[in-house]
Amino acid sequence: MALAKRQPGDPSAATHTPAKKKGVSKVTYQRSSSEESTTERDRRMYRECKGMHNAGACRGYTRK
Repeated sequence: MALAKRQPGDPSAATHTPAKKKGVSKVTYQRSSSEESTTERDRRMYRECKGMHNAGACRGYTRK
């Protein structure tokens, strides 16, 4: 299948020009007031994983 070449004066050629890409802006997340902090999560994981196997979510929390 042969592709047709665009002519310089072709009005459809303007619709196929690549759009300018905007720069990636940094996304910041706003923490919810009900979300647990990192230290609260660590304490909960140590408490919940006590005596359990060291796999999955408990990896690294069974020993201290």
